[in-house]
Amino acid sequence: MPGSSEAEIYHGLAQPDYVNVMCLHASGDLVLVRQYRPIIDRWTIEFPGGLRDGDETPDVAGRREVEEETGLSVKELVLLQEAYADVGRLNNKLFGFFALVEGVPRSTEVGVEAVLVSSSLIRAMAADGKIAIAANVGLLYLAGYDPRVRTICHGLGFRRPPWMTD
Repeated sequence: MPGSSEAEIYHGLAQPDYVNVMCLHASGDLVLVRQYRPIIDRWTIEFPGGLRDGDETPDVAGRREVEEETGLSVKELVLLQEAYADVGRLNNKLFGFFALVEGVPRSTEVGVEAVLVSSSLIRAMAADGKIAIAANVGLLYLAGYDPRVRTICHGLGFRRPPWMTD
């Protein structure tokens, strides 16, 4: 460590970057996935996402993960965040996106179920800890104030992003 006179041991993991995608369906509902997570031995509710494959760009990975986990098509993708996933143990980044999606949700992977959730319920789900990934909660905030996302929501007939209304 810089400034230290003694050698110190640190343990960390190197892995591909993550992508998480907050999806707004053209109907106004949000799209989440119910997914079994073996590491914590439980089912979670979260935004679609996963790891980048090889040299895949973050936006291509985001689109792929949405299509794989929900069966939906991405009409528009907006980058909201690029940050380190966990600076204490990991060297990878997290790319957070907003996506406008269309189609009929369907499960395409074993152990992953696409779920439409009313935008009016999502803030309570986040506050109650029902959304499993902390970065997903951050995406709700970032998307709510992003100018491009607000324009997309206005184009769908919403005065404000629907998850931001009381």
